[in-house]
Amino acid sequence: MDRMVTLVVNPRSGNGRAARALPRVLACLRSGMPGSAIKVIRTTDYESARVQAFRAVASSVLERRTEDVLLVMGGDGMASLGANACADTDVCLGIIPAGTGDDFARGVGIPRHMRDAVEAIIAGRRRTIDLTLAQGIMSDGADRRYIGSVVSSGYDARVNRRVNNSRFNMGIFSYGAAILTELAGLGPVDYRLVVDGELMERSALLVAVGNAGWVGGGVHLCPQADPADGILDVTIIDPVSRGTLVRLFPKLFGGDFVSHPAVHHMRAREVLLDGKGLIPMADGEELGKAPLRLSCEPNCLQVIVG
Repeated sequence: MDRMVTLVVNPRSGNGRAARALPRVLACLRSGMPGSAIKVIRTTDYESARVQAFRAVASSVLERRTEDVLLVMGGDGMASLGANACADTDVCLGIIPAGTGDDFARGVGIPRHMRDAVEAIIAGRRRTIDLTLAQGIMSDGADRRYIGSVVSSGYDARVNRRVNNSRFNMGIFSYGAAILTELAGLGPVDYRLVVDGELMERSALLVAVGNAGWVGGGVHLCPQADPADGILDVTIIDPVSRGTLVRLFPKLFGGDFVSHPAVHHMRAREVLLDGKGLIPMADGEELGKAPLRLSCEPNCLQVIVG
């Protein structure tokens, strides 16, 4: 029986880049995977993509087709959708980055150029990684969701929301512009955290909980995160002045900011995230309402890497 490879595509990803590249991607996949049955699903919105992805994985699980692969082509939203569909199953996830951020792909070792990502899928090298399990009231009404990259909640989340609401999203350039724009309302958030059972109440500019570590199309907010080490990485930035944040800004892209005295790093298996005025965001999208319980779920996803 042929291996089933289901490709779920968001044609609008990357301002239409996915739609333009799809014919070339399909030609490469069919040439490089002659023993596989390739099914293409073009979606019209996020909900239809979610339904189709979960349906494809459920079919593979029901029929015990352990070599089947779910491919998603799009940005971080599509990558998150694919991770949630494949988590805790034998179905492997392949990602063809076609968004403006592609932070999850960057963080787990997936080539960010579409051609290289397709070649990696054909080669089929798999990596087993962790995910962050978020539990609470999710934005879609569910009570849980898997997160691939970073959960943001303070200043970083406001920046993310501004980028999402902008007319044009140019990835890292839009994120940088939003960082500067949000300076006008810069202020601390009163957090209430429980980190591996220890209560922490503190004001902070942001608290980020990372599995893979990247946000905003290249900001390395949790630079020590490893998505296969069985633990979460937490970055806390104390309240700082606008001038200090502007000076820190260039260092965010390389992770060098962690040496600043206002920046703190810790590791945890579980974080209860709560506080007044939090805007939880994850994998580029709204996550839900605080409080949220975030825990590391080790070895729960197989993903194709470069």
